[in-house]
Amino acid sequence: MNPAVKPLAGMRQLYPDAMAVEEGIAAVIRRVALSYGFEEYDGPVIEPLELFLAKSGSELVMEQSYRFTDRGGREVVLRPEMTPTLARMIAGAPDTPMPARWMSFPVCFRYERPQRGRVREFRQFNCDILGSDSLAADAEVIAVLDGIMRGLGAPPGSYSIRYSSRRLASEVLTSLGLESVMHQQALAIIDRKSKLPADEWRAWASERLGGAAEAVERFSCCSSLDDGWLAERAAPGGELERLREFGGLLGAAGVASASFDAGIARGLDYYTGIVFELLDTGGQNRRAICGGGRYDNLVGIFGGKPVPGVGFGLGMLTLRLFLETLGLRVSGRSGRPDVFMAVFSPAELPWAVEAAEAIRSRGLSVLASLECGKLSKQFREASRRGASFTAVAGPEEASERSITLKDMSGGGQMRLPLEKALEFLETRLGGSL
Repeated sequence: MNPAVKPLAGMRQLYPDAMAVEEGIAAVIRRVALSYGFEEYDGPVIEPLELFLAKSGSELVMEQSYRFTDRGGREVVLRPEMTPTLARMIAGAPDTPMPARWMSFPVCFRYERPQRGRVREFRQFNCDILGSDSLAADAEVIAVLDGIMRGLGAPPGSYSIRYSSRRLASEVLTSLGLESVMHQQALAIIDRKSKLPADEWRAWASERLGGAAEAVERFSCCSSLDDGWLAERAAPGGELERLREFGGLLGAAGVASASFDAGIARGLDYYTGIVFELLDTGGQNRRAICGGGRYDNLVGIFGGKPVPGVGFGLGMLTLRLFLETLGLRVSGRSGRPDVFMAVFSPAELPWAVEAAEAIRSRGLSVLASLECGKLSKQFREASRRGASFTAVAGPEEASERSITLKDMSGGGQMRLPLEKALEFLETRLGGSL
């Protein structure tokens, strides 16, 4: 029986063209985050199961993760998200200068039904600030997110960043008579509101919250910090006032895409304060493109001094799908070479290798022919590969230590000594690597 050609369902597989697009998107993301002073890190793909059981919620770990017992008898999991790993790393390095601005591009795993925007193996961009409980930190990570979207060419109004606060939700739920032990369940119900038909959601909420379901729904529909119903139920001088201050910081940062929405709750248990999601306003991508929030208690569970944190995880697949719906394509290095090195015969191969290395030393990419033969065939290969120039290494070029350069855009050809050819190529193409 022959092995299957297709990968396992939901597993990540990118051919070179698709990889170039993803790397182009990642380059924009990295450039924006670096402009805010973020540093890049990485962590293990396999972690102890207990790390996620206590930090992410039992549903994610027990129902949606790849978990197994390894050969050492340890219960482990393929990381379903990155934040618990980050918290563990920060706790294990107490001398890390604070606040720490860390970013990463992890590949994560969740065992769920593959569908548009949701697969089992996926790459994210994670962006976090550790060591500051200031509203300025929450505002900065949202400014990074907005800067990424603008950097990718998303037009104003095509996306929105909606934010709320778990502290505000707790204040309101308490005023509605819900005991604190019910708050997490109420937040999970709010988080599901946009994912279910309205009637189905109401029936589900009523079954779990009883008479409080209607008031919880009313809270989830609040979309203004000046809502009178909300002001009556929020604690005086409490989280509602902080959110108004937070909105002012976002305005000062020029983040016009952000607005308050009490229906944003986020499903993970470790969030403690402001939470937010990036959404497609056109409705073609129903899932949140990105989600994040504040998690002030996560690092402290490892012992030692508590470290406040705030950040987000941005799915590369959902982001690419969003860009595609807008007709936006971000290109990275697609593997198209600057120069294709054509070789006349095996006798000229040593000179071709030497010349190709000299060109690469100037920061240019060279795709060298592995088959000596008809130059016409090699020129066709150079054209198919998208090379800007073809360099020919023939008998005369080898004896003169020169190369013949053919402009593949139709600009003619010339034979130049190698040093002159290097100067010419560097001037025309620049160091692109």
